[in-house]
Amino acid sequence: PEKYELAFFDNYIGSGLGIELARSARALDEKLEFAFVSMSPEFAVSGFEVRALHYIIKPATPDAIAKVFDRLWSRAPKAESPMIEVVSDYQPVLIPVRSIRYVSVEDKTCIIHAQKDVRTYMRLEKLIELLPPGEFVRTHRSYAVRLGSIQAMHPGEFLLKGGGSVPIGRSYQDCRSAYIEFFADHRLAEATA
Repeated sequence: PEKYELAFFDNYIGSGLGIELARSARALDEKLEFAFVSMSPEFAVSGFEVRALHYIIKPATPDAIAKVFDRLWSRAPKAESPMIEVVSDYQPVLIPVRSIRYVSVEDKTCIIHAQKDVRTYMRLEKLIELLPPGEFVRTHRSYAVRLGSIQAMHPGEFLLKGGGSVPIGRSYQDCRSAYIEFFADHRLAEATA
């Protein structure tokens, strides 16, 4: 609230100059981005004094404004990989979701197979609720797999990237269609990138 990411300034604002207003705004907020809109490019150099994001020569077309937002978004901090927190050996452990290959259940213990295997007494159903929807699928009463870690689908199992496999139970055949849909979406995204 009361904070802005981007401000557009004209070079002439009432009887004052946009650059003066930008200097005042910069003194109040170091993170605020500026875009100047003007009839003349002669003021563009003064925009550098306040670290202006962009300078648009009038008329401000939708394409010119889109470039300002593209530049703003390219500077935005990238979101970190989502994490889940579980308790293992009485200690909280944070695990990056993208590092999880699959989860298995052994002797009432969930084993999260990631960069390093993590054991937790959390039930598989509860663990799946912590995971991002659409990224994991249950393949068996004792297994869930991250769709992105699947290398290939065989009649009774999924082969995993980097080796290993997870079984596909008779009651969990819908995991096949989830994988096919994920695979098709991923291929489409690669083709359009």
